[in-house]
Amino acid sequence: MAEKGLVIEEKGDKVVIKMTRKEACAKCRACVAGLSEKDMILEARNACGATKDDWVEVELEADGFLYAVGVMYGIPLIALLAGVLLGNFVIAPVLSFINADVVSFFTGIIFTGLAYLWIRSREDYWKEKKITPTAIRVTTAPLPGEE
Repeated sequence: MAEKGLVIEEKGDKVVIKMTRKEACAKCRACVAGLSEKDMILEARNACGATKDDWVEVELEADGFLYAVGVMYGIPLIALLAGVLLGNFVIAPVLSFINADVVSFFTGIIFTGLAYLWIRSREDYWKEKKITPTAIRVTTAPLPGEE
């Protein structure tokens, strides 16, 4: 379902949109957007030719959300597990004077940190994928209670 927002700035082929979070989003607190007041600012592709002060409908492709979750949680989880297994079965036997659990823990943390650094280094690539929202059509301002 498309959400409505107000275009507050144009940036080439993208627009900056001010939107009011829905109740479910406001209560979730899973991201930084949930910690602030009711309004959130996002950048979206401008597929409808919207200009400043236009109301637009914004959509994120259905599989775009799952893709984003997979990138931000799946890749680090795999890195953590790989680090723990590598630390326990490869590095710990070499460093027999250190507890294997300690080696596994720190190897897992290091691999997870490296995964986040890798994701961050490829941020431009991820943005061009299905994760970026799109302003799909110019519309009217939302009615009271619809916000």
